[in-house]
Amino acid sequence: MPKKIIDDTLSQRQTQILFSIVKEYCDTSNVVGSKELQEKYNFGFSSATIRNEIASLRDKGYLNQPFTNSASKPTEKAYKIFVNQLLLGLQVTTSKHKDMEKHLFDLQSKHANLSKEIAKLLAQSTGGLGFAVSHNDEAFSGTKSLIANSNPEDTKVSQILDFLDNLDSTKNMLLNEKSENNLQIQTYFSGDDNPIVPLGKGYAMVTTEIVLEDGKRSVVGVITPSHLLGNKKNLEAFKTLTSLLNKK
Repeated sequence: MPKKIIDDTLSQRQTQILFSIVKEYCDTSNVVGSKELQEKYNFGFSSATIRNEIASLRDKGYLNQPFTNSASKPTEKAYKIFVNQLLLGLQVTTSKHKDMEKHLFDLQSKHANLSKEIAKLLAQSTGGLGFAVSHNDEAFSGTKSLIANSNPEDTKVSQILDFLDNLDSTKNMLLNEKSENNLQIQTYFSGDDNPIVPLGKGYAMVTTEIVLEDGKRSVVGVITPSHLLGNKKNLEAFKTLTSLLNKK
């Protein structure tokens, strides 16, 4: 289970405001202003107070104001605490559970290339780029989706594509990051926060180890623009699928 990483310098009010801004951007890809936040979330304080707190959050590096008088956009620092806090309380739901379970059963009954199909299912379920690696093979799917969802303001995806082109030689870093008793979901963001691949600004990666029915270890993951990783349904899909795989 990820540890609690809320910044101790953030007040409860600042945390509420920050998380509402991040949620709105993850769900809609739109930035919102103080008046919209006050109306939608019915905070017990005024829009003027929200504006003041937003200014403080910008000073702390959690929000960025692209243009004068524009609404503030979440930074990688904001995504990081939001996603990890979301994972803390995320429960595997039954909505997609049965469909995924049937899909995996059909794949195994057909003796399909499981790594390839897992990568494809991860990509389809989350809208990101899915990958799966083991000591024997590796696969990825969803490069078109990754490129299509990239933001012009973000770093080019060339570093991610280089990582995928060299997946056979770099997969040991992913496998060595995990131990046999460490099946927790890991999140990695841009810059030095990611020891596996330099994602560049605007991208994030979530991974976990799975142990298949034959006892073999594999690491599966998704690479996606940060705001898509912060979408609850995408994290639920990832957690549901990996939970099912670990039951096999």
